[in-house]
Amino acid sequence: MRLRFLLVPALLALALVGGLCTTVPVATAAPSPTDGVVASAPPNPALAGDVGRRAYDYGFPLMEFLRVRREMTSVRCPDTLGNAPVNAFSHRPLPTDASDRTVVAPNTDTLYSIAHLDLRRGPLVLSWPNMGKRYFSFAMLDPFTDNIAIPGSREDGPKAGSVLVRWRQSKGKARPRDYDRVVTSKYRRVWVIGRTLASSTRDQRRAYRKMTQYTLTRPSGRARTFRDGCRPGKPASYPTPSDGETFVRRLNRALVTNPPPFRDRAILAELAPYGIGPGLDPDDAALDPATREALYAGIAGEAAYLPQSIKLRAVQGALTHDGWFDPPEGLGDYQKDYTLRAQIASAGLGANKRVEAIYPTGVLDSTGLPYVGTNTYRLVLPADDMPPARYFWSLTMYDSDGYLVPTPTGRYAVGPTHPPYVTRPDGSAVVIMSPTRPDDRTVNWLPTPSGQFRLNLRLYGPSRAALKGTWSPPAVQNLGPLPVGPLAP
Repeated sequence: MRLRFLLVPALLALALVGGLCTTVPVATAAPSPTDGVVASAPPNPALAGDVGRRAYDYGFPLMEFLRVRREMTSVRCPDTLGNAPVNAFSHRPLPTDASDRTVVAPNTDTLYSIAHLDLRRGPLVLSWPNMGKRYFSFAMLDPFTDNIAIPGSREDGPKAGSVLVRWRQSKGKARPRDYDRVVTSKYRRVWVIGRTLASSTRDQRRAYRKMTQYTLTRPSGRARTFRDGCRPGKPASYPTPSDGETFVRRLNRALVTNPPPFRDRAILAELAPYGIGPGLDPDDAALDPATREALYAGIAGEAAYLPQSIKLRAVQGALTHDGWFDPPEGLGDYQKDYTLRAQIASAGLGANKRVEAIYPTGVLDSTGLPYVGTNTYRLVLPADDMPPARYFWSLTMYDSDGYLVPTPTGRYAVGPTHPPYVTRPDGSAVVIMSPTRPDDRTVNWLPTPSGQFRLNLRLYGPSRAALKGTWSPPAVQNLGPLPVGPLAP
């Protein structure tokens, strides 16, 4: 669904979404993937462009899943950057930094443990030690980026445990008594994103020691091994294609090896006459040149527009919520919301379900303007209204494309798990975002980039109030381009 946008706020937001209107007319609403507009008419140029756009939205998350999988598993043995051959973990001993551009909007609160499973030859057992009070989770994503399960603190508690992960088509039955529980996947390919909370440098070392005790084994206890002295090598790059013909051909192949769920039958029926679907070929669809050209142009146009569409959606949502956009229900379990699924794949691939974590995104300040790094901003979190999170919360700064902002201090986030974190005598916390360090040492400083940026507030283990929206973050005050010195209260 394309968002209708109010003219005045749209003009204010152009600095954030830079040139958006030159790509796709944002005031034009496109039918949703389930409107059934296309199914009643034979392929023709008038409809082909819209079909192409919807095909891209439908297929992009799967293609991104496979891109990340192929890139991360292209190494010879596990490295410490998140890359490892299939059925093996790669543990990162340090938080993500601004040099990492594999996925957008990574957090800096946790250390990552990444694994890509292939369950074709049988199930795997994921085990972990007693984690005490330390938050941990293993989000398990299927190729369509839905969360299958999230073993960890919330689902399993702090004690040592194990889950058996099996492919539904595997022969034989799993014996739950041998494990804490069984996770059954509809797909043989599963992406495991492990997150282990770590704060100070010293604590990161303690967290990493726990992570090295995470294991992936066969039920027999055998783990994948690698020769001593193996050098992982640099992961290859396999960008998701944006030209229409290449995208369709690769998507059709991907849908054969990753059969779409039954719920997608309606949209696949609409795409099939254009040669898009499992095992189909556009050449067999006998499209006339004008229809084919319009189809591929629609795909290319959506590839260019998609990264901007989530920004536009965020800005519209932020207009009525003090500058913050909270992604809607369905995050991590998208069902037929193909537009949201594509937007999240573009803006935050691998997102958790909301019950695990929510991600309010700050895109507008208290004056309704996008964030610009030359200004100074202030966020005040009252002592009696701190972000209500069971496990932890943090505020992270990204550039307008969703990547971490290089800073002179190497600090990307503020929160209780990001020392030094300071509060005032009344218990409130003040965050200052500015290009230069403020003199006031009772505030938490986030250095700003020279250009535009956005904020992400993370709440892991959000309260019911946060999930229902009865709690929301306060507005961020724009103090203008202030000089270095004390900040007015």
